[in-house]
Parts: sequence; structure tokens; C-alpha cells
Amino acid sequence: MREQLHDPVLGAVPLDEDGSAWAAATAEGLVVFSGRSRPEHYAWNEVERGSWDADERTFTLSWTDLECDELVLEVPAGVRNGDTYAPTDVAPFAKALRQRVEAAIVHSAVTTLPGGATATASVRRGADGHLYSVTRPMASQVTDEEDSEALQNLENRVREGVGLPTR
Repeated sequence: MREQLHDPVLGAVPLDEDGSAWAAATAEGLVVFSGRSRPEHYAWNEVERGSWDADERTFTLSWTDLECDELVLEVPAGVRNGDTYAPTDVAPFAKALRQRVEAAIVHSAVTTLPGGATATASVRRGADGHLYSVTRPMASQVTDEEDSEALQNLENRVREGVGLPTR
């Protein structure tokens, strides 16, 4: 796995008990090795949020592109290699995941829309360095005119906060 990466591994977790599949966090992104095909690469700015469920032993990642399905990484309690067993420590991977997702967010703000829903806006840095904004809910999901205006104002506020033109 490490020989296929161009960046140092900040944290990694096995995805099966024999250690043939792994998820690795690097400075550039998340890399998932299935053991059966080429590694899958995900840029940190594409990750909306990640969570760890200790009971289910899963990391769940949701994306800034709402059309993409969540990525669920099932992490075994340990890896067995013949007679050797090594327990899985998820802490370094969880820490790297949190730090890298937060590092992709340049600026963010939260508000309550007039209709009562919570809205967020963030400016993110893409893998190529460009800045762009994302809102939740997306503008296309808001039908009420007051809510739509409040969401646009929130997005303009975060864009203005980092020197991006407002819309």
C-alpha cells in the first residue's frame, strides 16, 4: 500500500481482517485500497463530513456533491496474519480525517433561515487551490423566497469573508 502512495500516511485503518484492504489518510486525500482493484482517491475538499460509529465500527463519509452516495468504511477490530493478531487503533486515522476535512474549509457560517431550518455556508479550497462555496441546503432545494434570500445572504457573507466575489 505505502509504495503506491505519493504522500506520507497520516493514519490508516484496515478494511478486512486479513489486511488486504485499507483506507489511508494522506495530506492530499483519502485513498481506499480494496485489494482487488486500483486504489480509489478522494480529495479532502470533496468530503462534507466524516463520522465514526464505535458500535458498528464504521467510518461514514458524506460528500459535498449530494448526488454521491455516502462512503462507509467497515473497520475490523483487528488484523490476523497467520498466528499473529494486531488490534486496530482507529485514533490516528480519525484524527487525520478530522484535521484534513477541517483544513479544506477556509471559512464557514451557520444561520437559521426564516422558515426555521438550519443553513450552513462554507468556502472550501479545492485540490488545485481554487476557492469555491457550498451551502446546505443547496439553493435549488430552497423554495421559500425569504429562505432563499437568507441563504444567498449567508453564502455572500462567507464569500466576502475570504475576498471572493459575491453573487
